[in-house]
Amino acid sequence: MRVKRFTAATQQEAMMKVKMDMGKDAVILHTRKFKEGGWLFGLFGKVMFEITAAIEDVPTVPASRAAVPCSQAVAVADIAVAGQSSAVVPVLPINDESELREDIQEMKQMLNEVMSQIDASQDVKNFPKPLQKYYQVLIDNDVEEKLVKKIFKELMKRLSQEEMQDDECVEKALEKQILKILKKSKPISFKKQGFHQQSVALIGPTGVGKTTTIAKLAATYSIVDKKKVALITADTYRVAAVEQLKTYGEIIGISVEVVFTPAELQAAISRHPDKDLILIDTAGRSHKNTEQMVELKSFLDIAVPSDVFLVLSATTRSKDMTEIVNSYSDIPLTRLVFTKLDETSSFGAILNVIASTQKSLSYITVGQNVPDDIEVADSGKIAKMMIRES
Repeated sequence: MRVKRFTAATQQEAMMKVKMDMGKDAVILHTRKFKEGGWLFGLFGKVMFEITAAIEDVPTVPASRAAVPCSQAVAVADIAVAGQSSAVVPVLPINDESELREDIQEMKQMLNEVMSQIDASQDVKNFPKPLQKYYQVLIDNDVEEKLVKKIFKELMKRLSQEEMQDDECVEKALEKQILKILKKSKPISFKKQGFHQQSVALIGPTGVGKTTTIAKLAATYSIVDKKKVALITADTYRVAAVEQLKTYGEIIGISVEVVFTPAELQAAISRHPDKDLILIDTAGRSHKNTEQMVELKSFLDIAVPSDVFLVLSATTRSKDMTEIVNSYSDIPLTRLVFTKLDETSSFGAILNVIASTQKSLSYITVGQNVPDDIEVADSGKIAKMMIRES
């Protein structure tokens, strides 16, 4: 392994020296900041950055040769890049050659991420000012950087150099690109002629407002659209949720059935052949609890609903939102509902989820009032909110 130290006036410059000298396969072993020159223990000296990097050069080891233990532990290196938060590169004590290779691979991956951050920041600085502005607007709105890059790649294909300098032109083109990702909203719909029963199951993590959302849908379709609606709840984990839905049912004038097993759910559905719409409420599930997710799937396999709406809160952190969506990968999701838009000023998570799932948005909710605070999602309105400066 070749090890070398690089010094520069900034950490970014030192990192670029590593990249130029050793390439992207180099790994960071240590970083430090020090003062050069000056007097009295470096007082008034110039701040410099030093990075110790290594490039793998492991010779072939005969199979009969025993692994050489290494008891020396290397310190953790903190890398700060271009104003980004520190990336921590852990280097563990190495016991044999296989562990050495694993640690090197891990550090390579971290270095590549750091380098990509540097490349991205440099690319953005080369954009015309209107593009720089809206790039940062999307980042501030919690749109994933990978998705932002994809959007701007398409944007730059479509705009001339002159148009890229025009703020209004960039805004309109960006709005159009976001609308392409959001697609047209798809609410619950019924055939214009003939009877065709629709059944919709609402699923999602705890605390996102599924029960209130299902009550809003029931009220909208029974009172406003004059449809025959049945409410079935399998959310028996929370007594309060059952009572809440029963109260809503009494107010709206429709009965609410409570089921505890998939078989009971199937029987309940069969008792409502005359209903236009059957709404099924499910218990909030932790996306980290595999057993609960299997149980949820067993209910849906029996119900075979026309649509499965994943209900998500717009206040959830983007990283957590990604984990939640991934945990429902075995569920046949058809559409998305976002709640609590009135409680956030950041809407990037909506775009991230739609881009990753390729599912259409159906409804958004903006408060607790039943049935007022729910509406069919307006993609145009959401696109405008997405590019609005904070």
